[in-house]
Amino acid sequence: MNKSFKILTVFVFCLNSMNMVAQHKEKQIELLHLNIKEESLSTILDDIILHEKKCSYYDCGLLFLISIKKSEENFLISIESQKDINVLLPLSSYGYLYHQNHLFILQGDRCEDIFSTCGETRAFKYLDYNHPDFQPKGEGKKTIYVFNDDSFSQWHYWYVNAKFVLEEKSTSCD
Repeated sequence: MNKSFKILTVFVFCLNSMNMVAQHKEKQIELLHLNIKEESLSTILDDIILHEKKCSYYDCGLLFLISIKKSEENFLISIESQKDINVLLPLSSYGYLYHQNHLFILQGDRCEDIFSTCGETRAFKYLDYNHPDFQPKGEGKKTIYVFNDDSFSQWHYWYVNAKFVLEEKSTSCD
């Protein structure tokens, strides 16, 4: 009986440990497949990828987020590199494209002058790191387990009168 009790205890402990690790909920999002309509953006993305290849964190699986924010008649376009798709997909993402075999996720406002849709969608699976089921109940501070890793490069452009104007870039690998 003593041996059976020990085996059962170890088994229950292992199950409990696995449950503690799996505290992120798997989700799925449908994104529109997009094409680059404004050819000057292709050149910008080529330059950004060339720059990123010099960075110590670069690998062929590096991802990019393109955030678009409309400001009157202009658009602020932010492009940043990232390694974790689970950080990118929950950010009000609506589309994706591939450029030089790198996945670019789009979020924010839509700009038909820069991107066109292919009419296709694709499902992307990701882990929701901050799912409400795993947050503390009740009032007070909630612990957020994901942080924005600013060691990756960020590029900010204004799209004004059908032209891209670099506002600033932030990179740790010049």
